[in-house]
Amino acid sequence: MKVYTVHTHPGDADPMENAILIREGFNFWAFVFSGIWALYHRLWAAFFGLLGVSLICNLLIYVFDGGPEMDFALALATGIGFGLIANDLRRKKLTARGWKLVEIVAGPNENAAEHRFFDRLRGGQASYNNLQIAAPTPLSGSTQYP
Repeated sequence: MKVYTVHTHPGDADPMENAILIREGFNFWAFVFSGIWALYHRLWAAFFGLLGVSLICNLLIYVFDGGPEMDFALALATGIGFGLIANDLRRKKLTARGWKLVEIVAGPNENAAEHRFFDRLRGGQASYNNLQIAAPTPLSGSTQYP
C-alpha cells in the first residue's frame, strides 16, 4: 500500500475539485530526471540547488583528479538524495502557497487512494470542515488515518 497526502486550496469555490495527492517516500522520477522534474513542478530553488550541487561535484572531481567512477558516484548520491526529498519539497511549496494538508490516505495506486478519500468524504466518515481543523497524522491520533 502506498501512502498519499491530500492537499486542497481553501480559496477555491470547491476545494475538493482541485485536490492534489502527493505520494510519501522516494520519488523515482525525481531520481532519474532530477533537474527536469524540478522544472516541471516549478521548484525553482530546488533546480538551482541541483545546479549548485552539480557545480560543486564537478569541482570536487577536478580537485581530486577523479575519474568517471567518482563522477558516477557523486551523480548517484545526488540523485538518490533528491529522490528522497522531492515530494517533501512539493509539499512545502504547496503549504507556502496556502494549500492545506487535509488527509492522509493509502491505496495500491494514486487513483485508488483518491477514490478512497472521496468515498470517505461522501460516506460521512469525514467532512471538509473536520479535515481543516487538524492535520491528520498518525501521531495526532486522527481516526481518519487508515
